[in-house]
Amino acid sequence: MLNINSINFNKFIAATKPKAPNKNKLSIYYYNDTHGNSDQMAGVVEAARNFKKQNKDTAHFVLSSGDNVSGADNKKNSYVFDLMQNIMQVDATAAGNHELDNGAEGLKSAMSGKNIPIVVTNAEFDDDSPMQQITKKSIIKEQNGIKYGFIGTMPIDFEKCTKKIAQEGIEVMDFDDTVEALQEEIDNLKQQGINRIILLSHTGNEVEKKLAENLDGVDIIMGGHSHTVIDGIKQGENLLTSKSNEPVIVTQAGENGKYYGLLDVEFDDNGIIKKASNTLVQSPQSEKSPVLEYIKEQNLGKSPLVAKLKSSVEMPKNRRMEPNAWTNLMADSMRNELDCDIAIINSANIRKMPKIGNLTQRDISETAPMKNKLLKTKVTQKQIVEAIKTAAKETMTSQNGEPGLLQVSGLTYKINDKGDLLEMNFIDKKGNKTPIDINNPSDSITYSAAYDDFVARDDGEYPLMAPKFDVEHFDFDKDDTTIKYISKLENKDNLELIDDKRLEILKTSQPQQLSNSNQKFLNLTVPKAS
Repeated sequence: MLNINSINFNKFIAATKPKAPNKNKLSIYYYNDTHGNSDQMAGVVEAARNFKKQNKDTAHFVLSSGDNVSGADNKKNSYVFDLMQNIMQVDATAAGNHELDNGAEGLKSAMSGKNIPIVVTNAEFDDDSPMQQITKKSIIKEQNGIKYGFIGTMPIDFEKCTKKIAQEGIEVMDFDDTVEALQEEIDNLKQQGINRIILLSHTGNEVEKKLAENLDGVDIIMGGHSHTVIDGIKQGENLLTSKSNEPVIVTQAGENGKYYGLLDVEFDDNGIIKKASNTLVQSPQSEKSPVLEYIKEQNLGKSPLVAKLKSSVEMPKNRRMEPNAWTNLMADSMRNELDCDIAIINSANIRKMPKIGNLTQRDISETAPMKNKLLKTKVTQKQIVEAIKTAAKETMTSQNGEPGLLQVSGLTYKINDKGDLLEMNFIDKKGNKTPIDINNPSDSITYSAAYDDFVARDDGEYPLMAPKFDVEHFDFDKDDTTIKYISKLENKDNLELIDDKRLEILKTSQPQQLSNSNQKFLNLTVPKAS
């Protein structure tokens, strides 16, 4: 086990006279899962640029753990990669699942003219896959005379959390094969004399902790995918022991640009971390950045105005586990525009909240950038009750809120914070409420329903929503119905977003508070091998 000694502040008082840089010190700026949310990326972008300026005389890297973009808009995704390269000067990134929302060809197109290294060690690509050209198994970067090795992982649940287009020509390894592939690449780096190795991981915090304990030679795991918020350094949580009994630090900075991280470490001459400090910084995101809006319009053009928002809502701390007024409005648009009894959205599909003020078509599209295709089918009362029951139970008992609650239009329902379904009602288009017997739902009563092809996958996160009747397919997503729906509203020039309590979550216990302590350097002492 590792022993964390008491903090000795005197060791970190800056010297009064200039001296050569300490080659054993490394500073890392990190972020993950921004999902192309450029409004909320403003603070992350500016902080990265400042970090580069402040650390120009010290070994430093700006690193991403993937899901930099989301959705199938190659032009928008290219704009995000431009920000990463030209303003943030990102040194390397993992490939998240959302990098492939428009397939490998889409990623190649968005990355055209960019030289941001994408590191993927745990996947096999077909010979003709563009991923062969735009990724590397590992890379080496040198600063202040010291070489650092970088390896990377894609999510091992890749098939489950992506559309078919993302999977073409790509096979992501399972956990055991991932460990084997990573270890082989680590050993290759070590044979080249590199003993400071960083894993850019998009596998989720629980997997990343297991990787830390099953690998020999990795020092830092910059995490992503599970949107976990990790502040400070806590033994047994994000300070772990590797297979070779050396310290491994695991990080992650939530999602959607809410936080960015600053990790400072000091190695010994053998490449073992002896001191470390990890701090998450909350990123300001209350308003659109005029600078980024200008850059966006220069790159993407001006977007048509749809409405004016008088009031909006903040993105929930975990969008998978909380009701949301904007998601309600999008579901209403699907129900209205496709003329259905009910509409269903998986909570994780919504990636940002619109800001108060002018609401453009681009603003709306960026809230649901996945470009799934909508469908219309019939669902039985039993099917929808069981789907909502299962999603609620799995979501509310999951550490990270996966797969996410089903948000609705034409229904209301109540659950408790343990995921038990307590009540459900059907609301017809005249507003009449009909209670549904959740303990004995009918298999003969049916409703016309609108949802997307991701929710409808029989091998995906909501298998109970696989269609049982004939399906009508549409070549657009919910952002399209939302634009049309809002443009017809009488109050579109004074639009307010208000949660109407169609989904209620009753508390049975008090939620734990997150710690936001600013932790200083910790001295890490590793016991000698017996």
